[in-house]
Amino acid sequence: GGVSSSIYQSVQRTSELSTMLEIYYFPLFAKVAPIVALEHSGLDYIYKKPENWAEMKPTLTWGCLPCLKNLPEAHGGGDLGQEMAILNYIASAADGNKMKGRDLSEELVSHQLYGEGEDIYQSLGRIKNKLISNEDALDFWNKNNHVKTTHNRKFGVYVFLQMLENFITKCGKAKEGKYTTSGCTVGECKLWCSLHCLILIEPTVLDEHTGLKTFYTRFLQETATQNILNGSKTDGIMSQYFVKPEGM
Repeated sequence: GGVSSSIYQSVQRTSELSTMLEIYYFPLFAKVAPIVALEHSGLDYIYKKPENWAEMKPTLTWGCLPCLKNLPEAHGGGDLGQEMAILNYIASAADGNKMKGRDLSEELVSHQLYGEGEDIYQSLGRIKNKLISNEDALDFWNKNNHVKTTHNRKFGVYVFLQMLENFITKCGKAKEGKYTTSGCTVGECKLWCSLHCLILIEPTVLDEHTGLKTFYTRFLQETATQNILNGSKTDGIMSQYFVKPEGM
C-alpha cells in the first residue's frame, strides 16, 4: 500500500537525480554546440572537463569529445558520442519542440543549418591544422572569393554567409533573426557556434549580411547563450580555438 509506493517514489527520484546528464568537452570554444544547446533546452546537465584525457579517450565509444554521459536507461543509458547524435538527442529529450522545430519543415531547416555550421567548422579546422596552405587560408577569408560555382571544399567564408543569408530570407523570419519559430533549434545552436568562431577571428565578418547578423546578435543576447560565454556554466570562460591565418 502506501509505504511501498512512497519507497518507490523516492527510489525513482534518486535514480533521476543520479542520471543528471554530463557533457564532457575541452575548455575550448570549438565543438561546443551541444553545451549551448543543453543550456537552451532546459534539460538538467553539468559540464565537465576531461580530468585525464589519455585515460578517458580509450573508454569512449568513438574516442573523441564531445561526449554526453548518464543518459537515462529509457534512452539507452550509458554515453553518447558524436556531436550530431548528441544534438538530435537534445532535440528529442527537451520538453516541447523548441529544440527540434515546430514541425517537419522546421526540423529539416535545423538539420540543414547543422550541416552548414559543420562545413564552416571543418573549413576553420583545415586552416587551424595546416591541412591547407596559408595562401588558401587567406583565400578563405578573402571578400572577393564569393563565387559559389567553385568546388564546395574551396568555398570562402563569404560564400557560406551569402547562402545562409539567402536561406534566412527564404525561411521568412530574417527581421526577427530566426530561421525557425523558436530561433534556437539544435541546428541554429550549431550554426551560431560556428558564426561565433568567425566573429572571434574577424568581428566585422557578418556586417554585410543583415539577416544573419540579426540572427547572430539575437542569439548572442539570449540568457542561455550568455551563461555559456561568461563561463558561469563551463567552470570558467572557454578559450578561443581558431585564429587568424598569418598575414590576414
